Amino acid sequence: METLVAIGASDRPPIVSTISDPGTSLPPVFYEDHINRAPTTQHLDWTVTADDIRPDGVLKRVYLINGLFPGPTLEALSGDTLIINVTNALHDVPITIHWHGIHISNAMDGVAGVTQCAIPPGSSFIYNVSIPADQSGTFWYHAHAGLARADGLYGGLVVHAPASAPDVVSKDPQEKDMLLLIGDWYHQPAEEVMEWYMQPESFGNEPVPDSLLVNGAGRFNCSMAVPARPVDCVEQHTMSLPYLHPGEGTYRVRIANTGALTGLTLTFENLDVTLIAVDSIAVDPLDAPHPSSLGVLYPGQRMDVLLRQSAGQVTTDSSSASALKIDLDEECFKYPNLALTPTQIFPISPPLSTPSQAQEVKPTSKNINIHKIPSPHHIQQTLPPNPSTTAVVYTKIQKLAIRHNAPYGFFNGTSWLPQREPHVPVAALARELWDENQFGHGHHFYILSTHESLTGWGSYNPFTTSSNPSSQSKSDSDLDLTQAMLRDTVYIPRRGHAVLRFKADNPGVWLFHCHILWHLGSGMGMLVDVGGYHDTNGVSGEVCSV
Repeated sequence: METLVAIGASDRPPIVSTISDPGTSLPPVFYEDHINRAPTTQHLDWTVTADDIRPDGVLKRVYLINGLFPGPTLEALSGDTLIINVTNALHDVPITIHWHGIHISNAMDGVAGVTQCAIPPGSSFIYNVSIPADQSGTFWYHAHAGLARADGLYGGLVVHAPASAPDVVSKDPQEKDMLLLIGDWYHQPAEEVMEWYMQPESFGNEPVPDSLLVNGAGRFNCSMAVPARPVDCVEQHTMSLPYLHPGEGTYRVRIANTGALTGLTLTFENLDVTLIAVDSIAVDPLDAPHPSSLGVLYPGQRMDVLLRQSAGQVTTDSSSASALKIDLDEECFKYPNLALTPTQIFPISPPLSTPSQAQEVKPTSKNINIHKIPSPHHIQQTLPPNPSTTAVVYTKIQKLAIRHNAPYGFFNGTSWLPQREPHVPVAALARELWDENQFGHGHHFYILSTHESLTGWGSYNPFTTSSNPSSQSKSDSDLDLTQAMLRDTVYIPRRGHAVLRFKADNPGVWLFHCHILWHLGSGMGMLVDVGGYHDTNGVSGEVCSV
């Protein structure tokens, strides 16, 4: 079946877009407006609505914040406080907003059924997002109730470090900041996609996306629409890419994967590329190679790169023009979607004389795997050599006859559902009232090791054969603590494992889950209780109305 995917999708000619200034609806990021000021409190009012729009030419009902898709880009300074009044003006969909990657208080984490009741239609909720003084980088926000993230309820969040802060990346006076929100896109409403996935007829195959969006815009070849899924499509012959002119200086490009399923590989042609951060954590640019392509960037993950014009490039020669190529990773595509063009190319200034010239982008042997980047800091600088607590979590998708052969996600044999009786956020309940079917949020973690088994299922046992869980683990002693990277979203290989370590210093009940939306929707989540259930950390105990 994977061979069918390669034939049906990978061999299709890429979609080649043209650019026209000033770019998409997302404005440039202006770090100079923030780095020399003192921390402050920003007050914002957001209204969430929905409208029928054509992000890639196909009509779809999309969630908007203040009339925008994606939602407004938030810019802040380390130490700022964001007071955001979110009003749900939808008719029948409850919502929450989660601030992905921010070390936030538990009550403001925005997870329906865990840290708050979902905001019902016609109601409002005030988020107090207090950004730590020591946190900066590229983040994003998105819905965390139901499946609204896949229907457009998301946006960018950039936190600038003050000019006085030590920074491994010195600011070029001509440096420009740009945000790219890139992700897969489905033409059907997310609820319908999820309903199909949870049927036995899906055989547990995750739904393959139909398209690709960059900052809320894309191009879809209307002639490739599948007859079984008719769409209202208008051909969009041009698509704007944000204002990139590498010949005018250095760009810091902040990239977030906002998709529901698919990883991304980005290829930059005729540009010098330096990876400087992953998941808002700095990578020492002196040690980072200068590849042409980077990946795979999985849903929820972010990376920051510096782009400079390659030495000797002639900017007036269209044959040497720069281009960005985005490849959707087909690892999770278990059946062919003939509507999808998984490779798309976007010229970068100077404009090409004709779109076809962009197809001269050549494969490159220079690639950097962002999951193999070593940390610039030794893990023992902040954590002890050995953990105080060790836990094992087994994850899988399983089809059981008792559940009508639908593909449910499991952590340690349980599938996550929000609290039912009483219908109160779990973080506000005494432990004895928790449902049994019970990381992640609120913390970054060190990735000590990842492993993918080429045959069989692979294994990892952190305990010795003495059956004493508290004894020294032979496996732990083999881990290289000098190379561990600090992240907030990790890719766990199929039939493999990841070994993580984190400091439990942010009290509350935190959701630990798969960021593939269809897996989370089928139950692949669990809770981590930090600090004990007696401390609700400001979470309201009201009974939820939805």
